[in-house]
Amino acid sequence: MTKRKTMGESPFDLVVPKADGGKTAPVKAKRPARASSPPAVTPTSPRKERLTVHVTVEVVERAKNAVYWTPGLTLAGLAEDALKKAVETLEKAHGGPFDRRKGELKGGRPLK
Repeated sequence: MTKRKTMGESPFDLVVPKADGGKTAPVKAKRPARASSPPAVTPTSPRKERLTVHVTVEVVERAKNAVYWTPGLTLAGLAEDALKKAVETLEKAHGGPFDRRKGELKGGRPLK
């Protein structure tokens, strides 16, 4: 096999069998040197959970408009802040935090 003038040996020669039945000695690939710096430490963020709710179209549109015109704000961030404030208001009216629930919430329409 003739060498290419532009890049030398083909990188495919390492993985594709040679036409001559492999009579040519394979070229060993050189590994790039690894950086000796320690792995980056990322601060741990609080665990998050998906919450799906149905909201009126009017509220959704108003929220999207607010996010669009507020740099750095996301729908998720807006929803989390609003839900947190709503729960704090309920807890204040209740006289403190609610007890832990005894089970999971039941899905479906609320009873009348």
